[in-house]
This record gives sequence, structure tokens and C-alpha cells, in this order.
Amino acid sequence: MCSSDLSYKMREKAIPDDVLRSDTQMKRPNVLWICTDEQRWDTIHALGNAHIQTPHIDRLVSEGVAFTHAFCQSPICTASRSSFLTGMYPSSVHGCTNGNDRWADSAPLVTKLLADAGYDCGLAGKLHLAGAHGRIEPRGDDGFREFHWSHDPRDLWPEGHAYADWVHAQGQSLSAFNDDPASVPPAMHQTAWCADRAIEFME
Repeated sequence: MCSSDLSYKMREKAIPDDVLRSDTQMKRPNVLWICTDEQRWDTIHALGNAHIQTPHIDRLVSEGVAFTHAFCQSPICTASRSSFLTGMYPSSVHGCTNGNDRWADSAPLVTKLLADAGYDCGLAGKLHLAGAHGRIEPRGDDGFREFHWSHDPRDLWPEGHAYADWVHAQGQSLSAFNDDPASVPPAMHQTAWCADRAIEFME
């Protein structure tokens, strides 16, 4: 999520007058980037799967554009993210596998470029450019001012897992949710949590 207007309001006093953007530049569009996790095209109802219901994604398809003849730059999730967040092939940015020790910072992320251009960027969910098994995912200079980290819906991190912390603050147990996924109230689901954090950031 990257907001242009909020950033300028926050930074206006810190930027010298001769560097401030024009009114036209300050009205650049906001960007909402939604990334589902490892979702193939044939898991979307609007694209031909009659056995699944994906109403919100279907709405995006009907009101936007669906690329039906495109190829993913990598079938591996970290490699794919490293590519679409930099515009480069995974091999060029040393992001070809899951479980990397760190993000190599071989190229700036699009969110860093947006932040440098005056946008205010936030993330809810996972970035997953480096391994997060048994640790909080290390971050490079990614451009996100606000970062609500949730790599996984399981309760595997003693601290720093924003979704788990929120569930516990509601008096609920993430471990219990995982033992009985059908018992998770819709408003307590990780997807709902990510959406709520995104809405709060944009507002």
C-alpha cells in the first residue's frame, strides 16, 4: 500500500521549498498492491474454475484486466516476489530459492523507489524475500514505513508476529484456530486481519 498524499503531508516541513513537488505531482494516484499466495490462474472462479467461489477476485477480474496468457517468472514464491518487486529476473537479484538467509539488495524494490519518490508505503502480511523459519524475516531497505508482519497463520514466533499478537489481544488462541480451522471466526482470519490493517493504513 503506497499513499502519495499522506507522505507529502508528513514530509512537507522536512523538504526544502525548492524541492517540493508541484500540485500536479502531488496528486499522483495511490497504489494498492494485493498479492495472493501461490494462487494459480485455475483457482479463480471467473477464469474458469466452476468448483470454487472467489467473489472478490472475480470482481477484480470483471472490473479490471486479467492476463490469461501470461507466465509467472518463477514457480517458487520467494523467487517470484524477488522478480516482481524489482522488475528483474530472480537470477539477477540472487533470489532464486525459498529460505534465503537474507535479501541480497541486488536491486531496489519498487516500494523503495516509490518511497524515495515521496510515497508513504505500508505492508500487511509477509514480504518473504528471505527465510522466516524460526525467526522474524530480516528486512533490507524496503521502503515500508509501516510493516505489520505475518508470515504464517501458525503461532510459531514468540514475538514480532503481528497477526498472532492481535489474535492474543482479542482473547483468542492462534494454536486453537490451527487445531480446528473451521472454528475461526471470519473477522479473525489472517486474510481479514491483513485487509483491516491495509484499510487502517489507507485511511
